[in-house]
This record gives sequence, structure tokens and C-alpha cells, in this order.
Amino acid sequence: MLPASKTGRTVLGGAVVLAASLLAVLAARAHYKPYAADSPSYRRTGDPAARIVIVEYSDFECPACSAGHATMKSVLSAYGKDIRLIFKHYPLERPHPSARAAAVAAECAGRQGAFWQYHDRLFERQREWVPRGPESAPPSSLAMWFAKYASDLHLDAKAFSGCLADPAVDAAVASDMEEGKTRLVSATPTFFVAGKRFVGSRQLSTLGTLWIEKKLKDR
Repeated sequence: MLPASKTGRTVLGGAVVLAASLLAVLAARAHYKPYAADSPSYRRTGDPAARIVIVEYSDFECPACSAGHATMKSVLSAYGKDIRLIFKHYPLERPHPSARAAAVAAECAGRQGAFWQYHDRLFERQREWVPRGPESAPPSSLAMWFAKYASDLHLDAKAFSGCLADPAVDAAVASDMEEGKTRLVSATPTFFVAGKRFVGSRQLSTLGTLWIEKKLKDR
């Protein structure tokens, strides 16, 4: 039965709206998990018992991700065994047309036990392989650069080449991308530090490190 007075009906209506809003928030929280710790072992680094887990969604062609890579290395160095990093592929294909191919190449290196070495090379030599301007390497040279980096790391060339063409490898990259979308990742790099989102190297190095300090004190 509805309240007889106008004020009562207004209060009831407000309570219904509030309850619906709370249910929507709870449903969203259930659907959008802060991060998932399931990645191949070669895309995890740090102590398995680390107190803080960082999940990074990144794009090898993204200049901001290259800066984030340097910041992330500093964070890992500063906090040592207290930090564990899990890497997720999130190539933004429209602005970065070579990013997905680079992600596949890094996956193939990972399957030969050299993911992090290849990851570092892609970021640190981004100006070599990313087509930028008339004097930059054309997209057709991507395969050459990826093969060169594999050779530099003494990977099996035949296995690496075959892996690049394996649909299952591209599917692994696509799986990370879908996961990132469900977590509302819209820019790279995005870091989930102990479940809390930070976007870009500046946020990671400032607010992110403050959050790490807080979580370490809380535990």
C-alpha cells in the first residue's frame, strides 16, 4: 500500500531509486573485477608471495607505455620482493596499427622463455620499429625488426617465425584485450595496484606509490 501523503510517497520514491542505484553499483562491481591474476607464467615477474600485485595493461607501440615501462622498472626495483607484476596485452589498434603484431611477437618470445627481455627491447627500441614520419621504418619492415630482436636474444628462428603465424597466439592477445574491456581499460598504460586503478606513468609514480606504501603499512 502506498503512503497516503504526498511527502510519504516522495520519501518512498526516493528510497526505491536509492535501492535501485545500490543494486546497480553492486552488479557493476560483481561484473567489473579490478584485475585477474591469470596470465602465463612467463608474463609474471616478482616474488609469488609478494604483498602487492600490480596488473599492467599495456601497448608496445604506445609512447606513454614506453615511459610507463621505465617507471614500472623503478617501482619494481624500489619495492623488491613486496611487488609482483603481471603483464596484460592491450594494443590500441586504431592509433597504433603495429601494436598487435608486436604483442604477438612478445608472446612468441615468451614461449621460448624470453618474454621480459623481448618486452624491454620493444619498449627501449620503440623508435626503431614504430613507423613515424617519412624517415621511419615502413610497416613492411616490422617482421625484419621482430626477427632481429629474436635473433639478438638467441631465440630459435624457425620456431619464432612459425609462432608469429599461429592463430592461437593472436587469440591469447585478443583474450587480454577482451578482459581489459570488461575492466573498463580505455587508455594505456593502465595499472591495477592491489586492485586500485592508476593510468599513466605519472599516476603510478605519485598516487600509485602512495597507495603501495599505504597497503604495505596496512598488512
